[in-house]
Amino acid sequence: MIGSRQNARTAPPAEGALLEPVPVPGCDVCRALAGQRELARAAGSTAVVRSRNAEIKCHPHQRTAARSGAGQFFVSPEEIAIGSVVYDRDSDMVGTVCGAAGILVRVERPTHLTWETPYTRLRPGTEWEKKQLAALARLQRDRERGRS
Repeated sequence: MIGSRQNARTAPPAEGALLEPVPVPGCDVCRALAGQRELARAAGSTAVVRSRNAEIKCHPHQRTAARSGAGQFFVSPEEIAIGSVVYDRDSDMVGTVCGAAGILVRVERPTHLTWETPYTRLRPGTEWEKKQLAALARLQRDRERGRS
């Protein structure tokens, strides 16, 4: 029994284990994630490749074209404009793009909190998130003036 367990652990992976999930035709999320996966593969980032594979495999494969920006993550750093409002899914925060270098995008909040995150973790901010960020900016201006 022990011998068979050891053989199972040390045996090379099965052929099917090396296959990656295939994007579902017509699914905008799959298409974007597959593009991000290929860019990560070209950059040698195996962790990002594995992450995108897991996301392709696990998401509900629904079309997102009719949605208003939510869920449509960037597939290229060139899509992100300085000054645009973005949502970072890692920090679960909305901010304004203030710079980019390679795959990293610098994001800032009105509270002067800044951070860098890979562009693949960002999506355009929704209208509600833009309003939320503007309200936070007004609150921060009031605080800096000593009104709050």
